[in-house]
Amino acid sequence: MVRWPALAVIGFATLGFALRISAEEAPNPRVHYLDEFTAAAIQHYPSLRAAKADIAVAHARLNEARLSPFFQFRGNAAFFVRPGASGTPIFSPDSQLPLSNRWGPGVELNAEGGIPIYTFGKYRAGKTAASAGIRAAEQEREKTLNQVVYDVRRAYFGTQLSLDLQSMISDGKGKLAKAVDKLEARLNADDPRVKQTDYWRLLSTLAEIESRESEALRLEASARAALEILSGIKPAIVPECRLEPVESEVIALSQHLDRALANRPEIEQLKAAKSASDANLVVKRAGYLPDIILALAASFASTPIVTDINNPFIIDRGNFRGAFAGLVARWELDFAGTNARVKAAKAEIESLKAKTEEAHDGIELEVIALFEHLQDAKRRMNSWARAERETRKWFVSAGQGYEVGTMTAKDLEDSIEGYFSARSKHLIAIAEYNLAIAGLEQATGMPMLDSKGWRPPGCEE
Repeated sequence: MVRWPALAVIGFATLGFALRISAEEAPNPRVHYLDEFTAAAIQHYPSLRAAKADIAVAHARLNEARLSPFFQFRGNAAFFVRPGASGTPIFSPDSQLPLSNRWGPGVELNAEGGIPIYTFGKYRAGKTAASAGIRAAEQEREKTLNQVVYDVRRAYFGTQLSLDLQSMISDGKGKLAKAVDKLEARLNADDPRVKQTDYWRLLSTLAEIESRESEALRLEASARAALEILSGIKPAIVPECRLEPVESEVIALSQHLDRALANRPEIEQLKAAKSASDANLVVKRAGYLPDIILALAASFASTPIVTDINNPFIIDRGNFRGAFAGLVARWELDFAGTNARVKAAKAEIESLKAKTEEAHDGIELEVIALFEHLQDAKRRMNSWARAERETRKWFVSAGQGYEVGTMTAKDLEDSIEGYFSARSKHLIAIAEYNLAIAGLEQATGMPMLDSKGWRPPGCEE
């Protein structure tokens, strides 16, 4: 029985994007290369558009932090009716609530607020926290971009892998089907040199190959659907080129680690969070101190049906005018609550420090694992390349020998098993090698080759 690395094939088939979509066939579908699919995905994919909108939100919050403190004014307008009243500052014939008098309309307007003069760091800390929000949003977009680029590459190489597997299967399936038909004919002719078990053996091998062909078709459908979803290009047609390893920059593991710690969006997000937490601590500590503000107030009321007592020392609730300007110290006296908030802010900073250390360790482990995966894939790729060349000769020789009767069905089956296993493992090792490079780019935040370098060597448009 042909033993294939089915789990690896199925793993590529999932791709993280196993959705199936139906696409109308274009009249003349054009072939697109990996860099073209990537560029289209960057423009098309919804999560990147959402990340761009989040950056705009963060910028708006910074503008709010800059301007809003200077516009903390409140205004009120009241339109009412009330009973009339008459008299002088020393005498009135009416009671305090003359409901029996004639009623009439009135209006009252007032506005009050303050402009901060000195806030003991609160205003500056608010802008710092808002600026950190912008950096965090920008790094979130960078993280999303890296993930989308990696997913496009995974889908692209999955599609190429499936097409190469189908080509390999087609190469052997036809020869094996002819051998099965020939053996069946010889059995029907009662040829004493053939055995029924040989026929069953080849028939079982053919069924195994057909089942692997089904897996390859499923892989192609899933990978192509992922490309279409990510890039918006429908149908997603990849070049009909042999899957080949990409040629990337060769650098040491230590350089990969330095790149990752210097460029990973997650690290930059933690730095932004640290800046915001420090600003929050400043705000909480400043809660012990007052805000010095320039307070402004103005008011006006007019009720024609009420006599206007034009005396600044008498409160006339129906008719008045007033204005005020002065320095005010506005103080929140919740010192117990402020103390608790300061402690909480300090604890958040300590928590963030620990999370930053954990992130450094996690990134280091991730980069090491990807680097070793790359080395492993490279070794397997070279090993299976040699095995493929030799087992290909074996397969061709066994097929020819079986045709002329010098090879048995068992010999043919063994050659098919050897060649198909070596060829499929070689293809999977190439795809894993390319994906390991893509993974290192994502993990380090630095390209290892330019966008055109992802095109298959020698594969022209």
